[in-house]
Amino acid sequence: MPLPPEFTPEVICERSPREERLYTNFLEDDRMGESLFASNPWLEPPSYDKPLEWNTGKYWETTVARKHDYWRSIPLPQPTKDIRQMRHDLRSWGYCLIEDGMSEEQCFVLNERLVEQAAAEHRAGVALGSPFGQYVNTLVNKGDCFARCIEQDPEVVQAGPLIEQLANETLGDGWICYSFFAVSADPDCYPQRIHMDQGGLMPWLPPEAPVLLNTLYVLQDVDEHNGGTLIIPGSHRAMAMAGTGGTIGVLPPTINLEARAGTIMVFDGRLLHATGVNRTAKQRFVAIMAFTKPWLRQQENWVLSVRPEVLASASPKLLHRMGFQAVFNGGTVEGFGLNYVKGYVGDPMAVIKQFRLAIDAGEYKRVGVLGPNTSAAEMAVDFTLRSVMSAAKTAMGDAWMK
Repeated sequence: MPLPPEFTPEVICERSPREERLYTNFLEDDRMGESLFASNPWLEPPSYDKPLEWNTGKYWETTVARKHDYWRSIPLPQPTKDIRQMRHDLRSWGYCLIEDGMSEEQCFVLNERLVEQAAAEHRAGVALGSPFGQYVNTLVNKGDCFARCIEQDPEVVQAGPLIEQLANETLGDGWICYSFFAVSADPDCYPQRIHMDQGGLMPWLPPEAPVLLNTLYVLQDVDEHNGGTLIIPGSHRAMAMAGTGGTIGVLPPTINLEARAGTIMVFDGRLLHATGVNRTAKQRFVAIMAFTKPWLRQQENWVLSVRPEVLASASPKLLHRMGFQAVFNGGTVEGFGLNYVKGYVGDPMAVIKQFRLAIDAGEYKRVGVLGPNTSAAEMAVDFTLRSVMSAAKTAMGDAWMK
């Protein structure tokens, strides 16, 4: 049957000149990105097909705050154990430094496991490189210590409860883990492009608060020599003031993060930052874990990538953080998690782990086309949805409909 002419691609295209399209100007608005580099040409990234240039005043040519002509007299965040000071630092500068966020032993365990994994991934031919260093992704699969990091278990990360509190205050209860990976600064490589971690939301930029909060685990001492993370203190305020569709003016200079191993940097998703240039002969790693609102699509697609062995033994908290627990407005499977959801960790009416386990076992039976002519045998198929719902209702008892 022919389509009505109004529904054909040709007519639709003819009747859709750019000036008549819905919200096109907003969705394509890049005034912020354009103004960032127009007002601050020194932030332009290097050409990765040419040798890295020095003595040109670019953002990677800097030092730590206490040695910087611009920053040395300004009281920037210092490592602290006081959560009140951390709140002040996050609001004022876009980052705070947790002193001894990992104990010496905890830091050693995480770093040793990471360095071993990185070297082995090179040998296995699965290492993911970049112009500035090596990524070690999906850390939850690379050791139990990393899974427990996502849970903020104080036996693995002693500042875990404090980090959870800052995340609760920033994102609200029920936040989830956006991703958890490690990245290196390799000797004589390039700097990373300056960016903000919630840039994927652009052109939306809520000014009131971030929708992403990041944590950077300093596993080896970092400074200006080995590519300590480049940051522009206070740049989160400039991004917030610009807001949706705004422009960026002149920014202050970058600094390299200077921190002892065991420090954890917590930072606003709007803070401009990048991996620095490593001018030593040794590879340098940090681990990075971000948190977001539960409705935001995660960077790591945990539901596909998590190993079955990790999934089978995952705690309710770990399942929730990785997105294996649906919320009303996201993450449901065949509608499971849409109704009767209370939202607490381990809510039986929302945990979707069993669907993934059924996939791994090759036993997932999806509900397909049903109708008046569907046979009794077809109706009796052991649909995974039915068995998951039955188990959830049993676990809830009489409370499942309340």
